Amino acid sequence: MNSFMEENLAEEHRRDIIRESTNIRLQEQALKSKLYHSNWFTHAMRRLGQWLIVRGEKMVKRYEAPANSKTSSKQRYAH
Repeated sequence: MNSFMEENLAEEHRRDIIRESTNIRLQEQALKSKLYHSNWFTHAMRRLGQWLIVRGEKMVKRYEAPANSKTSSKQRYAH
């Protein structure tokens, strides 16, 4: 082969290697992005939601009239 063909062949191989490495890098990034990593805001909102649920359940237990009481059905909660 002459030197021009050898240079073209070497350049083509170099481009193939760059394409393959780019594809591998993009695949790795795609796999990393599929994993869910919650941040501090997500944790804070989850804790707040759980606290609100617990607090609400305690309030219902405290203020809800017993079901077998003789109050009317319209007065379900003590006011």
